[in-house]
Amino acid sequence: MNMENINELKAIIISEIKKKQYETLRYVLFNDKDNTPFAVHLFWLDGKFIVNSRDERSYVVGKSFEFDNFEKAKEKFFRVLFLSVKRNRSDVAEGYEADYPSSLWD
Repeated sequence: MNMENINELKAIIISEIKKKQYETLRYVLFNDKDNTPFAVHLFWLDGKFIVNSRDERSYVVGKSFEFDNFEKAKEKFFRVLFLSVKRNRSDVAEGYEADYPSSLWD
């Protein structure tokens, strides 16, 4: 996959993030070396799209999901973001601290 293709896919994801008003969430697109804590990652590695989420030390939480198809990877990426919002809202509502500040749950 070349940079032009990656930039097109990034633009698709970013457009959807804006539509869903997810701009305050932590995510990393097409950079498998980025260590942003509490981020949901989507990247290309060895011919596959990979989606995973990270903890406060940037370790992968659970497992990484592999996809041959961008649409399926995008669907999983947004599902993981949605679940992150849901969990953090629940934590805040129950008096616990959220992973990081966001207008989606503060």
